[in-house]
Amino acid sequence: MTIDFRQLRYFVTLADTLHFGRAATLLHISQPPLSRPVAALEEELGVSLLKRSTRLVELTAAGRHFHEQAKRIIAGLDNAVRSTQAIERGELGMLRVGFTMAAAWSVLPPLIKRYSDAFPQADVQLDEVLPKELNDALMSGSVDVGIAFPWQRPPGLEYHAVRIEPLCAVVPSNHRLAERHEIVVSDLAGEPFITFPASTAPALHELVIGCCRDHGFAPRIRLETHLQQTIVNLVAEGLGVSLVPQSMSKMQLAGAEFRPVSGSRMVEQGVIWAAENTNPCLARFLECARDFGGLV
Repeated sequence: MTIDFRQLRYFVTLADTLHFGRAATLLHISQPPLSRPVAALEEELGVSLLKRSTRLVELTAAGRHFHEQAKRIIAGLDNAVRSTQAIERGELGMLRVGFTMAAAWSVLPPLIKRYSDAFPQADVQLDEVLPKELNDALMSGSVDVGIAFPWQRPPGLEYHAVRIEPLCAVVPSNHRLAERHEIVVSDLAGEPFITFPASTAPALHELVIGCCRDHGFAPRIRLETHLQQTIVNLVAEGLGVSLVPQSMSKMQLAGAEFRPVSGSRMVEQGVIWAAENTNPCLARFLECARDFGGLV
């Protein structure tokens, strides 16, 4: 059986109007090119869809049934066309985002909201990863884009900064420095530090160590752990002090006090992606990231 969508559209328009002249006008054709495809459709189906007279066009019982079915088919095709075009434009589809914990407290929520508001039909899959795992996830394609600190990247990965913020100090609530409104980095000399291992977060590890060296001392590292939230929890238990991105102060954890630090280094975070990734949703997300007003 050979029925094309042109025949279906012609028949549905005629069935909607029950008038050859009005249907032809709506289809921007003359009446004969309308009559022939409809007659061919009836011949192909082997049924009469219309009762014709010089003054009236009516649908047969078969015609009424086929009219409803044809409308569903056309609606399905129209939806398939629109959704396919939306996917090509990056307005529909799946975006897989890998992020580190620091991003969850800072740039991730507003950036994802900005993207979701702009492209509400796109699905977003969030995957929290350790910084050391993000490069492999991007190169393998298991995530489309990463949000993290900048660090050494293999060829093929691109980076764009979206947020800059200072380091701040976190100390136990009963610590002598908790009474101050602002801390100087050198005040932390000799204190037991809780920080990130270089193998997990090399960029942030070097930033903290370098900030201490800028002020004339090497931190006395007591504990290393992979997650910033764990660092803050350990500080709250009185096990040491730390320097963390200022956005971590949103935790407001009992037992831990966050204080601004005079002369601290700045922490940068950005989006990272594989240059070869052709997901149209990624292109739209990067547009949002480039317009994002998170730099301070």
